[in-house]
Amino acid sequence: MEQPFTHQIDLSRVTHRHGQSPDLEPKRQRAWEKLDDRERRYVVSVYNHKVTDWELPFAEVGGAYERVLYVLVTTDRALSAEQIAYLLIARHYRNADITSIRKQLAIGVRQVHLRLVGHNRYGSTEDADEKIRLIEQNWRARRNAERVARVTRAAQLAGLDAPDLSMGPEEPEDTPSESQEGSLEDLDQNPSIEERFPGITGEVEGDPELDSEPDAAEASQDVSDEEPIDVQPQSVEGRFPGFTGEFEGDPEPESEPEATEESQDVPDEEPTEDQP
Repeated sequence: MEQPFTHQIDLSRVTHRHGQSPDLEPKRQRAWEKLDDRERRYVVSVYNHKVTDWELPFAEVGGAYERVLYVLVTTDRALSAEQIAYLLIARHYRNADITSIRKQLAIGVRQVHLRLVGHNRYGSTEDADEKIRLIEQNWRARRNAERVARVTRAAQLAGLDAPDLSMGPEEPEDTPSESQEGSLEDLDQNPSIEERFPGITGEVEGDPELDSEPDAAEASQDVSDEEPIDVQPQSVEGRFPGFTGEFEGDPEPESEPEATEESQDVPDEEPTEDQP
């Protein structure tokens, strides 16, 4: 005998939260019993299909009509009233009466948000997608405004200025390495006095450094431009024409020739033998 198809989920351990229905598991089982075997397999395949194109939480949807549209739009499948009731309780933890769901489906057909597909199944239209998309945009705007208010309030409590939460691109800051490279380049350039202070010729009274540097530079240029001089030792008469080399009262010129003559005469004398 074939075993009946079951959905292997249990809502008895789900923690009750605000906006959710209590006693979820008994209500899920009652909604499950109202489906035949073919509807059960189909609704489980829809349940296992992940919703990826929508960020809007189910709790942000308004009334009963928007909740029915939300199930049909996010699943993008044609569903019956019984299947919608089961998905509401199994996935979104919200109980709904089947009679109320059928009433919302009729309203959706009149407003061109829904259309009848096959036997007792309804699918969403592009108008329903736009309606849920508008709800999602409003929810994002509220979320961003709450975030800005929360960050601003925290900054004020901390004694700080309100942070800039604009989405514009940030200007890149100079890194320490870049600033060091810029300072090194400035040092390498070493601009002159005229470039740093326009109008100054470079000659300042009372500045020894500025006065001495041009003279040293000119002197070095003069020395390099002159021809090399061959310095030869000269006598006194050659250096000073007309000078005889004799000064009155100068004993050195008279004594030096005598000393030289005596030194020359000494070797000419014959050696004498000492007698005992």
